[in-house]
Amino acid sequence: MQVTSYAKVNLTLDVGAKRATDGYHPVRTVMVPITLADEVSLESADFIQVYCEPDVAGDPERNLAYRAAELLRGETGYTGGALIRIRKRIPVAGGLAGGSTNGAATLVGLNQLWGLGLPEERLTALAIRLGSDVPFFVPSRPALVTGIGEVVQPITAPEPLWLVLATPAVAKSTGGVYALFDELTEVERPDTEALLAALATGDVKGVANSLGNVFEQVMLPRHPEIGALKAAMLEAGALGALMSGAGPSVFGVAKDQAAAERIQAAITALAPFATVVQTLASP
Repeated sequence: MQVTSYAKVNLTLDVGAKRATDGYHPVRTVMVPITLADEVSLESADFIQVYCEPDVAGDPERNLAYRAAELLRGETGYTGGALIRIRKRIPVAGGLAGGSTNGAATLVGLNQLWGLGLPEERLTALAIRLGSDVPFFVPSRPALVTGIGEVVQPITAPEPLWLVLATPAVAKSTGGVYALFDELTEVERPDTEALLAALATGDVKGVANSLGNVFEQVMLPRHPEIGALKAAMLEAGALGALMSGAGPSVFGVAKDQAAAERIQAAITALAPFATVVQTLASP
């Protein structure tokens, strides 16, 4: 079985104060899947094993796809296993949720391959145990995501957007970004309602004007490469540009494919990974 494992970008990302009860941060974010994707191949086996191409450093048993298979087997009592092969195209640790989407694709695919028949709501409940971005990818459609990532509300986004996506050579820890965010005394927050209204009507300029990510206030002062990439996209004709998630990937909104390709050509020297993608429209 082959499952397409889409990346995402955050068109808006707002984060609340850390909760005293469990240490998690509440979020409010508009997330959309994009055409950049990994391919996850699943095959029944007597054990669980994960292969990545190219290889992703680290313990294979900490891979989210492995953990998803283990979780699904443990929750359902299924006694078999799976060979999981992941062809990686999404940059690792880029703010595009490459690991999270692989985990969700594994949950969804093994639910079918193993004939478990779990409904989407059950898979989503399992997904949050793997990570805050994972529930979004169970349906993998444009959504307003709240709570700590477990509340995924589908939104209206009838028209795909053309984006230029680039990942500069900046190392970061998502946990470290949250810790730095907690030190801010003032936070400029995005206008999520304006963004949702623009998406619903296919207003590309309105979407571009409403982009916002609170983590830029942490990352841009410390990593000028990100700001330089945003500025270069805007200078090359992007209608708006934003860092996705905790970074460092940046995307620029283009009016059409031709404009996106021109912007890509202009910024290639600033990032080792740059490509043109589209967002996936709501069903």
